Amino acid sequence: MQNALIAFQQLLYDQLVPEFCGDPKRRCDPSTFNRASVRVSEHDAHYFLKAWEGGLLRHAGRGIYHASRGAAGEQFFWTGRNVPGARSFSLWLEPIITVAALARLHFDFEWPQDLIGTQSVDWSFDLVAFRPDMRDEWIAGEVKKTKGEVDQLLALMEAFGRDPSLPIPASGKARNAYKKVAGLRARRAPVFWAVGPDGLSKVYLAEYRDDDVIQLVEQANALHFDAR
Repeated sequence: MQNALIAFQQLLYDQLVPEFCGDPKRRCDPSTFNRASVRVSEHDAHYFLKAWEGGLLRHAGRGIYHASRGAAGEQFFWTGRNVPGARSFSLWLEPIITVAALARLHFDFEWPQDLIGTQSVDWSFDLVAFRPDMRDEWIAGEVKKTKGEVDQLLALMEAFGRDPSLPIPASGKARNAYKKVAGLRARRAPVFWAVGPDGLSKVYLAEYRDDDVIQLVEQANALHFDAR
């Protein structure tokens, strides 16, 4: 992984930033990029580059990138306030971690490229992996930019999974967690993967009961591809 950050920043400034700014509707210029927003770990830079160099992404134009599967593409920046002139923009860490996780699925856990992607069909999950014989995802993954956010998500999901009668929260992180549990209930992915920065990984087997209760049982070895 040595020097991955240097290579990542070169890719960032030489290609990713210009491609994002290439859409005139965004009114962004490379000079208005917030360089302080580049807070990528060596681990995530390494795996992002593996995904990039391994051809796991294709550029669809306008700085939007698609994996083989999944319902939507990813963009790596978010724009600042809509002010006159060129708008500022910053690196969006969660999509960087998402792409790094794609590389981990492919290179570390042997998932074929055509069976992994970003964004589930209902936008419940950031990351998905499919068995060859299944329409619905086998792995449902969610990415957060800090360990604290991962821990909070898992605590909320445990509560919503344990009690199907709980109402849908109006907004915020609780509603986001509820959406994950609803996505699990809808398509019953056997594996849930919570991903954070710098290689943070929490893997669970999802156990589904007839009364709609879901229990997440930690199982670190559940990510490996099995074609059977």
